[in-house]
Amino acid sequence: MVDRFLARFGDCIAVLHSKLSVGERYDQWKNIQEGKAKIVIGARSAIFAPIKNLGIIIIDEEHDSSYKSDMSPRFNAKDIAKYLAKQKDIPVVLRKCYTRY
Repeated sequence: MVDRFLARFGDCIAVLHSKLSVGERYDQWKNIQEGKAKIVIGARSAIFAPIKNLGIIIIDEEHDSSYKSDMSPRFNAKDIAKYLAKQKDIPVVLRKCYTRY
């Protein structure tokens, strides 16, 4: 999925996930904060990215339990997404994706 976004939108994408090194995570965070990244793709913690002009939140496979944090501080990224969407008066899309057999 990330490759599709990169092919379409180029360098204006930031990717946040647990496999990034501290330096890579810093670079992505800085690009978001400076407005260089217009699209942020990531795991549940990406909901905390410092996006200045947030326009939409899309949560893919929203039925998955991985949006709930087991570690402290505990949070549910879907609940935070809904809160942010309401505060900023923007849409939130909760997308379910099921495998068909």
